[in-house]
Amino acid sequence: MTGSRVAHRRGGAPAALAAPTAPTAPTAPTAPTAPTAPTAATGSTGSTRRTRVTRASGRGGVLALLLAAAMLLLLPSTALAASNATGEGMQSFKAVYDVQADGSMRVTETITWRFPAGEERHGIFRNIVVRMGWNDEPGRYRYFDLTDVEVSSPTGAPDQFKVSDNGAAQEIRIGSPSEYTSGTQVYVVGYTLHDVVNPITADGKPATSSDQASTVELYYNVFGTNETTARDSAQIEVKAPDASTKVACFQGPQGSTTACTAKAGEPSTFTATNLASGDAMTILASYPAAAFDSVQPVVLEGDSQSSVGSAAAPALNAAAWVAGIGAPFVALAVMGTLVWTRGRDERYADLTPGLTPSFGSGASGDGTPTAAATVRGGRTTVAVQFQPPAGVQPGMVGTIIDETANPIDVSATIIDLAVRGYLTIEEDAGSGMFSRTDWTLTRQPGPSDDRLLPYERQLLDGVFGSRGDVVVLSELKNTFASTLKGIQAEMYREVVRRHWFRTSPEAQRGVWQGLGVLLVVGGFLLLFFGQGALTAIVGSGFTGGFALGAGLIVSGGIVTLLGRRMAAKTAEGSAVLAQSLGFKEYLLTAEAGQIEFEEASNVFSRYLPYAVVFGVADRWASTFAKVAQAAEAAGQPLVMPTWYLWSGSTMPDFTSIANGVDSFSTTSTGTFTSTPGSSGSSGFSGGGGFSGGGGGGSSSGSW
Repeated sequence: MTGSRVAHRRGGAPAALAAPTAPTAPTAPTAPTAPTAPTAATGSTGSTRRTRVTRASGRGGVLALLLAAAMLLLLPSTALAASNATGEGMQSFKAVYDVQADGSMRVTETITWRFPAGEERHGIFRNIVVRMGWNDEPGRYRYFDLTDVEVSSPTGAPDQFKVSDNGAAQEIRIGSPSEYTSGTQVYVVGYTLHDVVNPITADGKPATSSDQASTVELYYNVFGTNETTARDSAQIEVKAPDASTKVACFQGPQGSTTACTAKAGEPSTFTATNLASGDAMTILASYPAAAFDSVQPVVLEGDSQSSVGSAAAPALNAAAWVAGIGAPFVALAVMGTLVWTRGRDERYADLTPGLTPSFGSGASGDGTPTAAATVRGGRTTVAVQFQPPAGVQPGMVGTIIDETANPIDVSATIIDLAVRGYLTIEEDAGSGMFSRTDWTLTRQPGPSDDRLLPYERQLLDGVFGSRGDVVVLSELKNTFASTLKGIQAEMYREVVRRHWFRTSPEAQRGVWQGLGVLLVVGGFLLLFFGQGALTAIVGSGFTGGFALGAGLIVSGGIVTLLGRRMAAKTAEGSAVLAQSLGFKEYLLTAEAGQIEFEEASNVFSRYLPYAVVFGVADRWASTFAKVAQAAEAAGQPLVMPTWYLWSGSTMPDFTSIANGVDSFSTTSTGTFTSTPGSSGSSGFSGGGGFSGGGGGGSSSGSW
């Protein structure tokens, strides 16, 4: 089941969000003024007037025909590509930020989570950014200490939680590995973030503390641009020791100046709706400095009458209403047909799931007859597989399971390359009381009889490259994100080369999301702005703008929703998926007595990267701890892997190595996706309170 794999991804790891120095809050865009209706020309005779009306009526008829034709052609043309998303999302996010006089902030989040239909998940996770760059100064970062975490679920979902380090964030992982949940659930998450507010001087620059400040600001990213979950609505209430004097709210991608709703006072309120994947939300609130104690950021080293007249309005009204009402039905019929005929996974007919008509190397589907009979639809039947699919690397297994090349797949690829002899991973626990574990990666020549895939070579070159053959993982922080995107793109190309998909699932997602958003945005523009313009041109008798705009919005939603089901696997891809899920079952159910002592060490190492991808590394390690005990008792002690060098004070065992590898994969995921972050300057002066430009931030997902 794919849910447990998503769990281990830990939200794709948070990015430390960049902020412009000394920004200025942008002015909210002014709604366009409806065009002034031209004054009807005055003729000297009645015949002149009649001629003008006749011409106007003719033009109106042409407009009506063009409008109706455009609407009938618009939606069918969108059947271009598709995606596999599940309709999962954050139905509602309500948070209370209780800012204290000491600069800390008690956060209470009420999250209504819509799990994907027909699937089970263990729960959700929240990644709260606690470390981010400081004013682009190398070797320094801002820190928000996270404490006092509490979780509950009014709807009865499993609410056990675990807090762990995840790169630049702290992950709050909610749910139970032994229980599942589905449908729509509510979670209440509470925690305290320390040293969140910024003391600001009168000229909008950072103050040493609030004693020298004119104002104190909360400049905070409710969500970061690394949030990939769609959010229907977000409502934030900010309480503070005094009423806010100035507020602002921004939403959208990095650098966006799109305003969301903000209201000053006590409390201050902020509202945003329809936040898509990648959209951040940033809030700003300014308070009198006297209301706070001595606070400072913690920075650590490390419609008119018309000349056209109303004669054309009935025809245009009819066309607009027909198009507005009919468009969703056309969209539903077209998309439904496409999903049924092209959007379901292919499978080989009359073969056990996981088998192919003939076996090639497995690396690219070679040897599989192109004329083999296939069918569409049906469920994947999982049978235990005692080995991973032949020639399928851990990163490829991760990509075929959820049709996404996630950062955890890249981290698992590094571990796999280490197992194969291309590098070693050495753990460095540090010597200070508050030091953090780091890892040193040392490049090795690799075996002569092995070959690297393009994305694997690109990954090795991206990690080492100009840095030399010895690299500390933390050195990649804030510099690897662009390289990561190239590696992920190459992984998508690889699944197409292997004939698992006919086109890249990521490209399909982008196309369908773009088409759906285009229709929705066009509908909103017509609904809120174009309706008045059309009424001004056609006359006050035109009322079809509402129907047309609403029809476009609904149609866009249908295209987006059903388009997510269009990224169908080929029959070869479905066979590899069945094999991969069967291998996961083996990792979950393997017994120590089934593993020969002579092969145990190699089996442990070779299968560990897959266990990381599946999120079952702890279970795999537990099995091998028992194998090691049995081998010791039989006088055949197992040899520990040499590709991972543990830093513990005692002799390493399989559990400690698996825990270290699991921690490495989590931290590297956050490091690979991190970008430079916070500035202490005012969000109201110098260049904008840009979305994603404040401190902190969060991302989330399900597992």
